[in-house]
Amino acid sequence: MIILENRLIRLEISEIDGTVRGIRDNVRGIEHIADTGTADPFRLETDAGFSSSFQNFGWSRENTEDGTDQVRLSWDTQEGMIVTASVKLAEEADCIEFRCAAENHSGTRLLGLEYPVIPNLTTITEHGEEDYIAHSFATGFEVNNPMKVFETDGIGFRFMPYPESFSGATMQFFAYYGKDRGGLQLAALDGEGHPKWLNFFKNGNGLLEASVIHGCSDMGPGKGIKPHYPVQVSTLSGSGWYEAADRYKCWAVQQKWCRRGKLSERAAKEGSPWLHEDMGAATFGINAGSDRTAWIQKYHDSIGTPMLHILGPDWTHRPQTFGSGVPGGYDDWFPTRFNPENIALIRKLGHRFAPFEFDYLYHFDGADGELGRAAEQKFPELKKSVDAYRFPFLCPAHPYTHDFHVRRDTALQQSDDIDSIYYDISANNILKICMDDSHGHPVGAGSVIEEAYRRNYADTKAAMCETAGRYIPMGTEMMNETMLDLIDYYQARAGGQPAAPLEGWPIRELLKTGAAYLIPMFTYVYHEYGALRLDGWGKLTEEIGELYYFTVARTYLWGGLYELNYEYSPMEALDGNENTAEEHYYPFEPRGYAFSANRADYLALYARLRIGAAKPYWSYGTMLRPLSFDVPMTPLKWFHYNHGKDTPEYNNSGELLIDAVIHSAWQNEQEDVGLFFANVTGEEQTISFELRPEDYGKTTVTGQLYTTAGEPAIDCSMEEGGLRLLKLPARSIAMLELTSP
Repeated sequence: MIILENRLIRLEISEIDGTVRGIRDNVRGIEHIADTGTADPFRLETDAGFSSSFQNFGWSRENTEDGTDQVRLSWDTQEGMIVTASVKLAEEADCIEFRCAAENHSGTRLLGLEYPVIPNLTTITEHGEEDYIAHSFATGFEVNNPMKVFETDGIGFRFMPYPESFSGATMQFFAYYGKDRGGLQLAALDGEGHPKWLNFFKNGNGLLEASVIHGCSDMGPGKGIKPHYPVQVSTLSGSGWYEAADRYKCWAVQQKWCRRGKLSERAAKEGSPWLHEDMGAATFGINAGSDRTAWIQKYHDSIGTPMLHILGPDWTHRPQTFGSGVPGGYDDWFPTRFNPENIALIRKLGHRFAPFEFDYLYHFDGADGELGRAAEQKFPELKKSVDAYRFPFLCPAHPYTHDFHVRRDTALQQSDDIDSIYYDISANNILKICMDDSHGHPVGAGSVIEEAYRRNYADTKAAMCETAGRYIPMGTEMMNETMLDLIDYYQARAGGQPAAPLEGWPIRELLKTGAAYLIPMFTYVYHEYGALRLDGWGKLTEEIGELYYFTVARTYLWGGLYELNYEYSPMEALDGNENTAEEHYYPFEPRGYAFSANRADYLALYARLRIGAAKPYWSYGTMLRPLSFDVPMTPLKWFHYNHGKDTPEYNNSGELLIDAVIHSAWQNEQEDVGLFFANVTGEEQTISFELRPEDYGKTTVTGQLYTTAGEPAIDCSMEEGGLRLLKLPARSIAMLELTSP
């Protein structure tokens, strides 16, 4: 056995085939890998699929001057490829560093290299009951007892592409831990956005497996792959996913996507404070081409704050709809068809708007069809993703795509003086691969595709800002870390699950039972750097269920804006009237669900707090680890009808057991600490927790209680047995601030 070991961690590698056979946490006495079961040392992907076969294996050991113990491994395959790896363990390190490469001396096309493969991971706590996998899939999900609920070739995090935040990883790490026992973190430290897959799944042995697949950026015959970045496997104490996120954040905020600095430092300078400070809520999908002024006025009167309206796609010259296609070239987009009454009212009320665009989808039989067809993005047959990417995409690296993207949106800015721009099915949820080298890039392309998206966004934004004479925020569907320096806000839907569609759907059944749930992983790492999250997928109707109260509160307590969504179903009925499917871009079914003043009042409570007392925390603050205290659970009903009629989620309903009180902790730019506690039930809740201001370097605690009936101060000095008691009326929110004179 090949052994790398220090006082903290021990790694065992087979001297026969180079497979990882053991990882031991020496501090906590945990053997993470079972001593039974088959394993692969690596996997090479070619057009024929994955293979781990080899004909020769060799290894050597060396010790560097800085005390690092290093092993070099090499496998020769029958096809004429050579896989090499180096594995390092520094003397006082709690992480093992893996690097790899593949030389290709064959006529076979190499598509990817899977290494390291950490096989046959066992449960950490008894029967896995307090084991968790926290993955950056779709900005962050946690699953309880993956050994029990994951399935071989079924539910799990297999083939998680990065950077791809709808179907894969938004950041380059995940953590598998047992509560208060220990665990492992896997992280790829790549600051250039190269394509990779971060996987955690149940393998053929019925055990858990972690791996990274490195995409090949040049897939020509005889071409190899040599990732420049390391993959680290580190031990964890088991104190929660925050531990892994803290570790990753130290590296992540030093990368180029954070180079613009913190949001608080740049918003006023760039001219985007209205987005982060003035908007209390958002709408998504209101018809752009039909009169919706009655609803816009109703939202304004009921919620009482400015709102960001991402108008539906029905504003283009050639219809841009769900089902009947998208525009092609420039002449299919102009002249635009915005309803002037909508725009006038939005501006009168001090609201803002952004047009919805499928910016990379293209009608190849429309205007400039030949130019678009030459720029079509070509995907590999095996995509390694839960998404099939069946849309007609433009390759971002093609010169036509760049020029068209900049020209179209600059003209849109000039013709309609828009406040912002929103892109759907864009860079954050498209696989970063194109197999057509006639575009001027290698087959595969990888980071070339990523950089092309970045260039197109940057050049388009610069041209729009110059045309407008002011800053024009840019938003996208979903978000990944590589776009933080370019994208200002994003639409997500996972916060509304299971009463929402799309991201998270591969684990939807686990979400419906509570075995899986959203975590603020992306927010915790990056919130103070941007971008603003729109989430919720709600309606102001009683019919959507009581989970609404939980979703609204959690969205704001995690620093986002709640989104009212009208893409696949009608707006709330006003005086018995609702918008018709004939005027919409999706053929929805009539509902007749009335506008609920109670639901609007509840949303107004949070919207006003966001642009008021909570602004320094929720707009620009840094998320902290929350306090730990016991919270009662409560079942809340939900109903999901705002989705495509042909989807299995349509008209789903159920009941979800959730925390009766939601809590989050924040630090503002002045280093004051804000603690938020939201009662999302219809009954009074009392919680007790330990709070010592001195732990945060503060001396004073003050508090305010916010309800739909008023905003009284609360007594924060009450203590019983060293604990503070907090009584929260039904559907109220308390804000405690820790400050120093």
